[in-house]
Amino acid sequence: MSRRYQVTLHGTGFSVPVEGDKPIRGFFTIRRVLADSPEEAERTAVATLEQEERYRGLLETTKRKLGSSAECRVRLEHIGHLSWWRWHFTRHSPSFIFFSDDENDA
Repeated sequence: MSRRYQVTLHGTGFSVPVEGDKPIRGFFTIRRVLADSPEEAERTAVATLEQEERYRGLLETTKRKLGSSAECRVRLEHIGHLSWWRWHFTRHSPSFIFFSDDENDA
């Protein structure tokens, strides 16, 4: 029987220019999925993300900027079960939280 999961994904290796600021190097995002196991929930969340236009745009922009998107990775940051109540009655936004890489600031 399927369970309700909330999956936090962490994307790294991107290079997306931002006018007047440092380029986007990665992101965090949350997806909610139904799955039979945590492993299936992770696979489903990643597969769903990979089909989204906004994610594909990040890949395409990185490929144009760097010549390749081979370094782009998405990994599991956190996974948890959601109660029936939270699944149905709490808001969920599939938005991205972007971050820059501060390594080059020194």
